[in-house]
Amino acid sequence: MSIRNIIYYHQSLPLYHFRFNPFASGGKSLSFYSFVYPLYVKWLMNKQTYVAVQTETIRELFAKKYRFPKDRIGVYFPKVERIDADSVKAYDYEAGTINFFYPSMESAYKQHLTVVYAFERILAADEALAKRMRIHFTMQPDDNPRLYGYICQHQLNPYFVFHGNVPYQQVLSMMKSSHGLVFPSVVETLGLPLLEAASLGVPVMANDMGYAREVLSGYEGAKLVKVRDYDQWAQAMRTYGREKKSFSPKQYADDNSWGRLIRKITEGTCPQMVCVLATASAKRGALAMYNQFMQALAEDQRNSEWHIFIDVDMPMPEIPRVHYHICHTKGFGRVWFDLKGFKQETKRLGIVPDVIFSLQNTGVLY
Repeated sequence: MSIRNIIYYHQSLPLYHFRFNPFASGGKSLSFYSFVYPLYVKWLMNKQTYVAVQTETIRELFAKKYRFPKDRIGVYFPKVERIDADSVKAYDYEAGTINFFYPSMESAYKQHLTVVYAFERILAADEALAKRMRIHFTMQPDDNPRLYGYICQHQLNPYFVFHGNVPYQQVLSMMKSSHGLVFPSVVETLGLPLLEAASLGVPVMANDMGYAREVLSGYEGAKLVKVRDYDQWAQAMRTYGREKKSFSPKQYADDNSWGRLIRKITEGTCPQMVCVLATASAKRGALAMYNQFMQALAEDQRNSEWHIFIDVDMPMPEIPRVHYHICHTKGFGRVWFDLKGFKQETKRLGIVPDVIFSLQNTGVLY
């Protein structure tokens, strides 16, 4: 099969059957990704498209959702940055407290209320233990009025701490010093906090779904519980809360997945002219993927010529045979660029790509 378009797909929302209220906060965004976005993705794929995903779980879900051949979907588990647990500073939690940590943005599919409902059961069964507990969220109360309203209505405010956005090193410190990570999310591509907690030997309580089973496979500190089994969530938190346990950190092997993907992109006749679409925002996940790709590209010894189309706020390291082209693709500018702008820009620059590689979940019309 001739490969012309390679898509690195990491948008999991369209792949899960998640029920939500389209009129609630964030409902418009969830509606777009659930019903409109899949049509857009499918429209921009063709018989020369190859898809790269991060896990076997996403490979299965993608093939089913888009009716896409599995032999044209490759699994490239992302490089896991090794965490030196000894160098991670302890976090100064309130003395005598039992602390659980949920580092997550606000969204209905993150299921923060699962942790609240579980805590209520602990409070009913073992009040003395519950009153020592603190559950830490990395968002503001205003980010989820329904969640905060429920907490206030049931007088649970002393036990839930809203930190807002937290720097990465503080995330690791809070995670390392906690009694456990709670992670009831029902939609994930990978679940980066699961990787980080397992790498630190921290107890993990996660939703019993494919993404968690795959990422936490072989880690003895993992407890997987169905998202609405609040009694089991409560039992797991009580077990880990009675004494601070630690486990042997999980070692994630580096299979040089980015190097393998670059070889896939450049397989065939070399030198090739490769165009890379990396105009996504510089958020934590997208930026980490981009940086890992660029690091692997810097180590590549092939003679391919790379033209990278990128937003001005993304890093542009100096690498031989790599040329950067600034694009402004915020909001609907991204749609215009996918459908028409990319072709116009390559024509203006006199570029005729052999392969088009997109880090943005979709391809382009060319």
